[in-house]
Amino acid sequence: MIEIHLYGNLRALVSGSNASEDTVLKLEFVENETFAQFTGRLGLTPADLGDCFINGNLAKADYVLADGDRIGLFPFNMVLLCGGQHLKGHGYTRDDVDVDYY
Repeated sequence: MIEIHLYGNLRALVSGSNASEDTVLKLEFVENETFAQFTGRLGLTPADLGDCFINGNLAKADYVLADGDRIGLFPFNMVLLCGGQHLKGHGYTRDDVDVDYY
């Protein structure tokens, strides 16, 4: 079983969820499934996602999931304060989103 904690607008994947409660989805474990394949199974694309975590570590697309993994999925508009680009090893940013930082 994989336990998925959903944040922001990704909570909509669970009907009846609301922001004042934890939104947790449990899905069957699939042998040899990568994080990218898993998010695709949920109908999500990389553009839908911000910083995501597997067992508290920053998720990588090619990570092969293990039974019992705990995943935190955040939408594209919820990222690490610094952007996390040094952790991800790339320069990807969302230019199509206007955000004011205070």
